[in-house]
Amino acid sequence: MVHPIASMAGQPRSASLLQRFSHWLAETINHAWGNPGEEAQHRPPAIGVQPFSGEATRRRRR
Repeated sequence: MVHPIASMAGQPRSASLLQRFSHWLAETINHAWGNPGEEAQHRPPAIGVQPFSGEATRRRRR
């Protein structure tokens, strides 16, 4: 049976235990808390009053 920390992708088996553990810990925290940059890409559009961004097509009455 291969040790779970030793079989992590991208980590050579010769890496020290501390290096492998720190890599595992960083990936675990990133997965648990998420990445704010990626989260912002998946937000729905804002709902409510939005600033006017087009041209007025209606004329004033005289």
